[in-house]
Amino acid sequence: MRQVAALLRAEAADLRAIAEGRGVQGRYADALRDGARELDVRLRETAERYERVQGGLTHWAGELDGFQAEAGRILHAARAEEAGNAGDVDSLAAHRRALARVTAQRDARAAHFADRIRDQIDDEIKDSWWDRCKDAIDEYQSVISFVVDVMGWVATGIAIAAITMTPAGWVAGLAVWLTFGVLAGHLLLASSADGSWADVAMDLFGLLTMKVGTVALTNLRGVRDATKLAAELAAEERAAETSARETRSLRDRTSAVVNRRASTRAERGRARHLRNIARAASVRAGHAASAAEAAVPLPEASRWEAAVVGGDRETANLHKDVQRLRAAYPESPEVQRASLGAEGHKGVFQGTWIVATAVDGVDKGAGTSDLFPWKTSYGPYGHFKNRYVREVGSRW
Repeated sequence: MRQVAALLRAEAADLRAIAEGRGVQGRYADALRDGARELDVRLRETAERYERVQGGLTHWAGELDGFQAEAGRILHAARAEEAGNAGDVDSLAAHRRALARVTAQRDARAAHFADRIRDQIDDEIKDSWWDRCKDAIDEYQSVISFVVDVMGWVATGIAIAAITMTPAGWVAGLAVWLTFGVLAGHLLLASSADGSWADVAMDLFGLLTMKVGTVALTNLRGVRDATKLAAELAAEERAAETSARETRSLRDRTSAVVNRRASTRAERGRARHLRNIARAASVRAGHAASAAEAAVPLPEASRWEAAVVGGDRETANLHKDVQRLRAAYPESPEVQRASLGAEGHKGVFQGTWIVATAVDGVDKGAGTSDLFPWKTSYGPYGHFKNRYVREVGSRW
């Protein structure tokens, strides 16, 4: 402890020289002086802690030597009496009482110095649960960094594979959980100053783009459902109108019979019956057309159509169906109005995927990798990320 305190004092003296400006020039000098001045104070405070503890232990060591010497004299006297057969029961009891007194005095002084040392280290340099946690993170930093890098590359691989093939649901879910795992790992590393907060920011940005993309997909699904409902009503209306046109001459004739004064009751009854049949046929035609439209499944987007939106076939299929419904019912203002916003939601989904992929690609390409240590990296990019290395809870 004395040697550590001396080393800290020497380092503090060097920092004090920097803080006083000796040999320091340039635009960085003011910031360097301020940082050196603060660190000088912290190092001297730490040195004082070591010196206080060393002083307490030194005094306790001296007293402990005295107690041990006294206990040794008692033991020596007892053995001498035993060897000369001069000892009796009362003499042995007296030696035991003397040893008990020395032991009690030793324990009392030990407690005194223990309390004194605790008081002396109760300063602003605190050892907290976070310090212990940080020590554990520092110890396993290489393992954590490697696991995080593996999870990041696996998630990127899944995203790349999704461009050309639609992964199973559990695979897509795995990519999301891997992203959360990468964020948790980067948080641990950044909090203990073993990683950059820039990595945490990029992970949060990636999760944000996922959320925005999910909202855009939900909105596109809502637009398609509204357009589909409007199309079913438009199909019903179109079929009913077509059937009505086809039976117009029949309805005109039956109406003339019903309205003619010379028609008999039987003729009017047959005419009304035929007219009701024609109307019912129009209603049935409308219902059949609506049901037929409702039964039309989502169209299957091509591989390229899915690829341009990040490989998400549902997004491509929904947008393609909206386009089909627009083309199928151009005369329906309800269909055209319900389909508004489809391109915007698709564009948001596509844009978030492009931006997230670009950010991840730049980070993977320009950054270093624990999984692929032989990979080339771009030095200034690493320097940029190192600017955001800050330990959480540090008093220094």
